[in-house]
Parts: sequence; structure tokens; C-alpha cells
Amino acid sequence: MTTPRLVHVADLETIYDDPERVGRLAGAIRDRRDDRTLVVGSGDTTALGALAFVSDEGFELARPLYETIAPDADTLGNHEFDYGVDRASAWARTTPGRHLLGNVEGLPDDPTSPSAVFEVAGTRVGLVGVTDPRTDDISGLDLDATFTDPVRTVRDASDRLRSRGCEWIVVLSHCGSLDATIAAETDADIVLGGHDHERVCERIEGTVVARTEGGQAGTFQIVRLADSPAVEARTIESAPSHDGIESSYRERYEATGLADSVTTLSAPIDRGTTARTVARAYRERGTAAVGLVPRGSVRDGLPERVTRGDVIGVVPFGSVLHVHRVAGQTLEAIADRCRDRDDGTPGTIVMDCPSWSTDGDALVDGDPIDPGGSYRVACMSYLTEVNLLPELDSETLAEDWGPQHEHVLAYLANGGSVADLAGVR
Repeated sequence: MTTPRLVHVADLETIYDDPERVGRLAGAIRDRRDDRTLVVGSGDTTALGALAFVSDEGFELARPLYETIAPDADTLGNHEFDYGVDRASAWARTTPGRHLLGNVEGLPDDPTSPSAVFEVAGTRVGLVGVTDPRTDDISGLDLDATFTDPVRTVRDASDRLRSRGCEWIVVLSHCGSLDATIAAETDADIVLGGHDHERVCERIEGTVVARTEGGQAGTFQIVRLADSPAVEARTIESAPSHDGIESSYRERYEATGLADSVTTLSAPIDRGTTARTVARAYRERGTAAVGLVPRGSVRDGLPERVTRGDVIGVVPFGSVLHVHRVAGQTLEAIADRCRDRDDGTPGTIVMDCPSWSTDGDALVDGDPIDPGGSYRVACMSYLTEVNLLPELDSETLAEDWGPQHEHVLAYLANGGSVADLAGVR
């Protein structure tokens, strides 16, 4: 008997900034399409990056690739809602495949379904789609939709799908770390995840939970629905390119000036060092005592030869650079929180400037923070839009310095240093 399988992608996001990788992903999926295979996605399959940011197409830049790989089923991730519920709904209505989303209520002319049944290689497979219930909070928008508990959604859908004779229940989840709870508290056989870009493959209460670093990192998964399901992570590095897709994105990229050089570093820098570089750029360009950036907003590291596309792709958001004025006592609280959370976990804030005395006190330019003093704090506006630091709000906002990415570009183009930031906590 032929074993059915799933080809799973998620978090394509910034892959659209690299035409060769987009072409290879399309080629890899094309070569695995057959009668025993379903192509499925776990959200954030629209475009997020420099090209989407500067293009009039926005996240719709993903359409040529999406229509080529044509997933049989996909869910909507948080970035599908970056332009509001109307655009998210239109995307789901006008792109191929079934869009599964069971824990969101109120989408206009809702084109999604909670679940679907597919017959593949003589096997009845039930798919359920859920997304992060915090999507409204992390979007920075006031989304006119209600995001509900994904566990209850999966539990209810699983019962319906079992009653329809499904041998396999597979969850397409854009819930990140909540995948473990979904696995432990539902009847699902497999949870294929997105949102968190960390490779996971484990069993929880008998349910397989699997994620990759995401399509933006050039990875996807093959899942064989055998007696004991097997999950294999694959990379696109050796995949043949889909020439039409690669050339389509290359033409777009080269027409934007994103390939123009900004600076040359002594060596590539990783994501953590890049986050500290962004925070330093905010601080220096905003003439502030402190620079702050949410680590999750920094998408990648920087190569040795840095282009405009590389820089914009690091923080590809329409946020502006804000400068707040706070009391020293407030800055001490912010510094302590950033120090305690600079470990890459969700919600981490990367801070530039304060160092620490041997007694554990925060220092600004080598001096202790004066609790009664007044200090300037520079950050991207998104940080306060989603209330990551309650100490910063409209009352503390002093200045708006315009698009934040322009300041990162200027910092690097004018010789801003990154050498002293590697390995700094």
C-alpha cells in the first residue's frame, strides 16, 4: 500500500528577498508533488521583508510563489493580518487551496473553514487550522476579529473529523509554543507548527509535534503517515530552481535598488549582534541615552557585504523611530527588565548602552543612572503600540524621527561600528 505524505512549509516571510532561494523552494515542492502527497502550510506564507516593504504589492508579493506551489491547505499566520482583516480575508479568498482557520471569528465574507477532509493514497486525512490567539495584540492594529482558544477548536474539530472516518488528524498550527498544549490536550495525531522559528520534533502524549526554522531559512518538512509517523526536515540548498519563479523575483528585486551596497563589515554578524546594532543605531541617531528594539522584530543577521535590502529586511516594518523622555527611576526598571529577558525568548527587548557595575547596577556612559534624572530612550514605535514596555506611552513620547529603517541605513552607511557588539548581553 502506498504511504501518504505531507510536504509542510511555514514562515516563508523574508525568503522573497532572495530570488535564488524562492526558486529553489518552488522547485523542491514541484518535484515532490504526486498522487500520494498533500502540500500544506502553517501560516506566514505571505511576504515579509525588504522587497515587500518597498513594493506596492506589499505582502501580495508572495502571490507568484504561492500560486506556483499551490498548497492543498494552509492556515493564516499573524503576518497575514499585518494589513488588517479585510486584506487577510481577501488573500484567503483569492489564493489556491483550502484556508483553514478555526479559532478566528468575524472575518469579512469569511473564506476560511475550521477543518477539511482529504483522500490521499486511499487514506482519509483530516486537517485543522489554528493561529496564535494573541494575534490581535501582537499585530499593533485594532483587528476587527475575535481570536479564540486553539485547544478548544482542535478538540471540537477532531471529534467531527473522527466521526467522518478520518484515520489521521493533522493540525496546521501558527501557535508557536502552544503546539505542546494542543498536542497534550487534544486527539490530534500530528501538530505541524509555525510562528516560532526553532526546529522541534518530539512526541507529547503520543502526538507528534514538528516545526522547522521556517521557509525563510530554506527549510521544509516531509511527513510520512505510516503506522509510526516519520518527520524529516529538508533544506532547499540542493533543490533545482524553478526558473520562472526565480527570474520573476529577481526582476522585482533588481528594479528597486535593494541590491545597492551600504557598507562592508569585517565579517558577517549573527541575529543577536544585528539586534544590538539596530538598538545602537536607534540610540545614536536619536541622540538618546538608551536604544531599544524587540528582538523578535529583527529577522536575521547581516552578511559581510551589506546592501539596502539586507538592512531593510532586518527590520522590514513601517514603524518610526520614537524618542521618549523618562525619569531615571523608570530607566532603571526598564534596564533591569531588559537584562533579565535578553535571552531570545518571546518578548525579549534588546538594549544598547547601559553596562553593569560589579554591584549589578545599571550604568549609562559609565555613570550610575540618577533616579531623579531625566533620560532619552529611543525605540521603534511598534514597541509601545503593543505595550511591550508599559513605562513608555504617549505621555513619555518626546519626538518622532520618521521611518526607523532609514536611521539604521544611515548609521551603517556612515561607518557605525558593530565590532564591539558581538557577544554582548
